[in-house]
Amino acid sequence: MGLNKSLLFGYVVATVSPLPLAVSHEDPLVSALSALAISPLVILVYLLARSKWSSGGFYSYSKHVSPTLARIQLYSWLLSYVLYVAYTVDYISFYVLNLPSSESMAMVLSLSAIASVLVASGSVYVALLAMSIIQIAMSIPMGWRFSPSTFVPSPPFTAIFTSGLLLICISLAPYVNGDERHAWIIPFAFALSSAFMIIGGLFVAPPFLDYLQSIGQYSIILAEYAAVRGVLADELRVRGGTAGLVVLVMILSVISLFNYGLFYDLTIVPSIAALYLSLALAAPLSAAYLRSSFAYILAFLSMVFFAYGLLNVLTTARGIYLIDAILALIAPASLGLAVGWAKHIRERG
Repeated sequence: MGLNKSLLFGYVVATVSPLPLAVSHEDPLVSALSALAISPLVILVYLLARSKWSSGGFYSYSKHVSPTLARIQLYSWLLSYVLYVAYTVDYISFYVLNLPSSESMAMVLSLSAIASVLVASGSVYVALLAMSIIQIAMSIPMGWRFSPSTFVPSPPFTAIFTSGLLLICISLAPYVNGDERHAWIIPFAFALSSAFMIIGGLFVAPPFLDYLQSIGQYSIILAEYAAVRGVLADELRVRGGTAGLVVLVMILSVISLFNYGLFYDLTIVPSIAALYLSLALAAPLSAAYLRSSFAYILAFLSMVFFAYGLLNVLTTARGIYLIDAILALIAPASLGLAVGWAKHIRERG
């Protein structure tokens, strides 16, 4: 049974949370070009959801094209988003809200526990709808100070790429059971959040929104958490998958408290590297699933963005962080190949 239109809207808007985008105060031209750079991925995701919209996401399409590559895509995707859930809770508590140490620790555990309850109980989609409505209302620049942003980091392409990262979680949109007739919600939500990001570049938000943007960041955590649970429990049908995921998230949250700064640095690099790997595989496999020349063009344009992102991670990381990134690429690939090889051996035996 898929989600109704309202809950789908809440989930998809949460993947491109508008409030943090509006508050970011990026240069409007850079924001517009960033949205343009991500748009091929958005159109590809829309075409996929229009053909089949299930909680298996990219894996549910990719497995019909190449089971081995689909497993590598799946494992890298899982690695990326499990880490993302863990380190973003720390980011909200210690960096965005900037609470005292003891209060931040309590906040980390509380946010992780609340997210776990919402996801495990299935109430997460109602929560996401409420949070999305709140974000949209707060993103309207009423009472904001008009002050167009003119700061463009050098080189400009890097600025476009960095801003594009704020929108890339639209790739979570396929990871829910939805009615294919409502696939239009995906480009609509993307256009809405992109518009708020561009308009936000013309205004400076009131200071209190610097803290309230955490609502948007937390909604992304909930969307990611729900997506991972959906893949494990609904697509892969892993016995005890939801309980195991909750335990893993809580363990990572506790571990992060020993040294939140080091934990953040050691998890964000492999998370981003694994995300680019998973998307770089998902794009061509999805195009092959759709069997459309237009889809292949969209996949190629998307892969240019992903390839640059991965190259940027590997060329800027140093020391242990570079090793961290490389392991995030090797581990899913090795596991995917090993599982495929083991399955082949069993079938021949």
